[in-house]
Amino acid sequence: MSAYTSLEALLHDAFWAEEGEPAELPFLVDLLREHPGLSLEVGCGSGRLLLPLLQKGYQVEGLELSAEMLELCRRSAADLSLEPVLHEGDMTVFDSGQRYQSLLLPAFTLQLAADPAAALKHFHTLLEPGGVIYLSVFIPFAELHKELPEGEWYEDHRIPWTEGRSAVIDTRHRLNRKERILEREHRYRLLASDGSVETEHVSQQTLRWFTARQLHGLLMKAGFEPLHALADFDPEVPVNEEAQIITVVAQK
Repeated sequence: MSAYTSLEALLHDAFWAEEGEPAELPFLVDLLREHPGLSLEVGCGSGRLLLPLLQKGYQVEGLELSAEMLELCRRSAADLSLEPVLHEGDMTVFDSGQRYQSLLLPAFTLQLAADPAAALKHFHTLLEPGGVIYLSVFIPFAELHKELPEGEWYEDHRIPWTEGRSAVIDTRHRLNRKERILEREHRYRLLASDGSVETEHVSQQTLRWFTARQLHGLLMKAGFEPLHALADFDPEVPVNEEAQIITVVAQK
C-alpha cells in the first residue's frame, strides 16, 4: 500500500483544492524573500506549492519519492510554461551534490520520516553555511482526544467529480501513544452517481509527532539554531501546548 500512487495521486490536488489557498504559501514566500538563493522543497508532490513559488520567480527545486506525483507536477508545469528541476528520491538519503540556501518541508513532511532526528541531521548537510530550514508539524489532537473513532473507517472528505460522480477519502487510524506514532490508512474511492464504487485504492501512512519543546531539541541536536516559530499558521498565536500546528524556521 504505497503512498501517493494510483488513485491517491490522481485525487490529491482535488482534495487540497477544496481547502482553498495553501495556508503555507505566504510563509514560504516570506522565507525565500528573506533568504534568497537556491532552495529545495522536500516532498514537493505534484507541485501544489512548488509551482506557485516558481511563478513568483524563486529558485526552487523539488524532491519527491512518488514517480506518479512527479509526473503530475511535470504536466502541470508544462501547462504553465515552467520547467522545474525535479528529483525522485528518498528525502532521508537524497544528495545530488548541490547545496541549498534553504530547505522547505511544508505539509508535515518531516513527520513521515522513520527517524526524524536522523533526517534533520541529513538535511543539515544539504544546506550552505548559514542556510535555513522551514518545516511544519502537527499534533493529532482529534485522534488523541478520541474525537475520531480509533480502528474504524470514517469519511474524511467528499468532493464532486465528473459526470455526477463523487470522490471520497475515508480514513482509519491507530495510535501508539507511548512512541508517539500515528498509523493512518486512507481509502480513496470514486463513486458512480448511484453511489456504487467504480474504483478504490488504499494507502498507508506512519507519522510521528512531537511537542514544540521536543522539536526544538531535535533541531538543536541536528546542528540548527531555531530562529522563530508560530502556531496554527497565525503570526499572532504563540506556540504553546495548545498549538496543533507548529511552523519553525531554523538556521545552520
